[in-house]
Formats: sequence, structure tokens, C-alpha cells
Amino acid sequence: MTPREEETADPGASLDERITGALVGAAVGDALGGPVEGYSPEQIAERHGGRVHGIVGPWHGDAWPTARPLAPYHKGDGHVTDDTLMTHALVRVYARVRDHLDAYAVADHLVPDLMTNPRWIPELEREALPLHRVFLAEKWLVTRLHYGHADPREAGVGNIVNCGAAMYMAPVGLVNAGDPRAAYAEALDIAGAHQSSYGREAAGVLAAGVAAACSPGASAESVVSACLSLAEDGTRAAIEDVCAAARRCPDIESALGALRAAVAPYDTVGPDYRSPSLGARRPSRLHAIEELPVALGLLLVARGDYRRAVL
Repeated sequence: MTPREEETADPGASLDERITGALVGAAVGDALGGPVEGYSPEQIAERHGGRVHGIVGPWHGDAWPTARPLAPYHKGDGHVTDDTLMTHALVRVYARVRDHLDAYAVADHLVPDLMTNPRWIPELEREALPLHRVFLAEKWLVTRLHYGHADPREAGVGNIVNCGAAMYMAPVGLVNAGDPRAAYAEALDIAGAHQSSYGREAAGVLAAGVAAACSPGASAESVVSACLSLAEDGTRAAIEDVCAAARRCPDIESALGALRAAVAPYDTVGPDYRSPSLGARRPSRLHAIEELPVALGLLLVARGDYRRAVL
């Protein structure tokens, strides 16, 4: 198959511009995706009369405070979620430490930040501790490290295996800009305090992809290549299969079903996000989180264009 032309990052873009783009772009994607998280493309199209290309309100409208008692958050209306809150918390740790981080930095700095540093929480519509908004898999950090005094390098073992660490690992890639291998290693160390198995692996690979995207002249293909050069086990296989499917898709709309079908054999949750399979979120060398492979696949379909991929 003849390779498609693809857009590359502006080789003249400064590192500051790339860092700003990564952090702001992640927050925008988080705010747009929050209100439709966990729903199928078909459900989203039915609820919103088509695809979501901008800010929408809560899925349950004005009933959002009581519609989901386990997660009474004001998702939608441009509000960022705990993905962005955790990303910014990690940025604050880097700003405080002024050096590379490891699992012990999570115990010594990130956990205290979550427990003692009030922030404006859009989904709670008030200032509160980040700990009060992060979900159960992130509260695990506080349980294991602050109260359980677990070895930080092993504290992620026993947590549900999901995207919880990967979702805030972009700053690791930015700190290691242009060096995917270093980003991968640092993210794996950091994520050991939070996740295990393919959840930890996803954090490392995502950081590697961000680091690769900071290189002058980076492209969607170069980012995927960097990820595949480091990924292991089910994560690597899932990225290979999803990206192979992505290269056959002419546009985002045609990719939705194709990418989901490609990642399905590796996804333990199953087709119904809120009724996961019995094997869901358990450690495995055969599986992967859904989000990372699909994100890389969409990056290829969009040819590196943020607006096409996210908006």
C-alpha cells in the first residue's frame, strides 16, 4: 500500500510551544470527552444528534447530581476531569523537585499534594482537595502509600488495572522531550506506585509517545514507531493491530468501528463499560487498556492533525 501523505509537527515549533500544546490539548480533549465517557459511539450519536465536536452539557442534564450516585460530578459544560487534575498535580511535583521523578517522589510529593493542596474542582463546582474528586483507582495511591506505607515501587500491585496512570503521564514525556526511551523508563518507575501489568505499561508507552512527539519534524508515524520500539506484551500487540486497522481507514468516521474491533481482543472490560466482564482489569501479559492503542490509531487516521483527531 502506498504510504499516505501525513502532516508533521512544525520543525520550527519551540519546545515551549510543544509543551503548551500537549498540556492544553490534553485538557481540551478531557473536557470534551468527559460527558460522554463510557458510552458507545452509537449512544453518543443518539444522545447528541451526531458526533461531539464541541462543548456539551451533562449526559443526564440537570439530573447529574443524583443520576450516578457513585460519581456525582458535573461532567460536561467544558469541565475538565480528574485526568487533568492529576496531570497538573504531576506538573507541580516536577516544579517542586526540579529533577526527574521516581516512585518515591509519588509517595513524598504527589500523594501529599492530593491530600493537602486545595484546588478549584470544576466538576464539584467548588474548591476542594483533589483527593475528593479522583476516582477509586487513584484514591488507591493515598490508601497504599500514606496509610498502608507500602513500598512505593510495588504499591500499584493489587489496584484495578486500567488507564489511571497513563491518563496523567504526559508530563513525563515532556520532561524527557526527544528521548522516548528515557521517558518510558521514568514513567514505568513513577507508575509502579499506582498501577501494575498493562496499566503500568500503558503509562510508559504514552510517555514515550509524548517524548517522541517533541522531536523536530515528528509525525504520527514516527510517534507510533517510537511506541512500538518500547512496548511489550499485549500493549505492543494491541498497538500493532489497531494501527494496522487505522492505516486502512480514510477518515475518523470510518475508523470508529474498525479501531474498536481491532482493540476488542485485548480489552478486558468488554462492550458494556458499566458491566465489565469477570476478567476485567486484572493483571495480564495478553491484554491492554483500550485508550492508548485507539488514541495512536486515531492519530494515524488524522495524520497528526489535532483538530481532526480531537475536535
